[in-house]
Amino acid sequence: MEDNFKIAVLIVGHGSKQAGANSAMYNVAESLKAGGGYIIVECAFLEINEPSIPVGLDICREAGAGRIVVIPYFLLPGRHVLKDIPLLIADWSKANPSIQIIIGDYLGFSPALVEIVKQNVKGAAFRFE
Repeated sequence: MEDNFKIAVLIVGHGSKQAGANSAMYNVAESLKAGGGYIIVECAFLEINEPSIPVGLDICREAGAGRIVVIPYFLLPGRHVLKDIPLLIADWSKANPSIQIIIGDYLGFSPALVEIVKQNVKGAAFRFE
């Protein structure tokens, strides 16, 4: 595959002042990089933390990506998913027209998420006295 078709994955989260709050997203990125067949997998944040989304896109471009798949690490389709992230990406795309970008789906509903919630409920239920 030619270098201009190298695909990067940019996982985009909200960002948090809470220390360690973003570690789960970084763990997902590392797991995807290790087992998903993608060489370039980065994280970026809408606010509070670095790198910002434009800087994350720059990192992907500088790593040789010709195509970037942006995955919003959000459960719900709120303002950030529907407006803020697409606007930032559109602005970056105008300045970098040779890079193709697709915004993937936010996390939303999935059977895998239902299983995670079930496990969390079971774990919490054991704390009743």
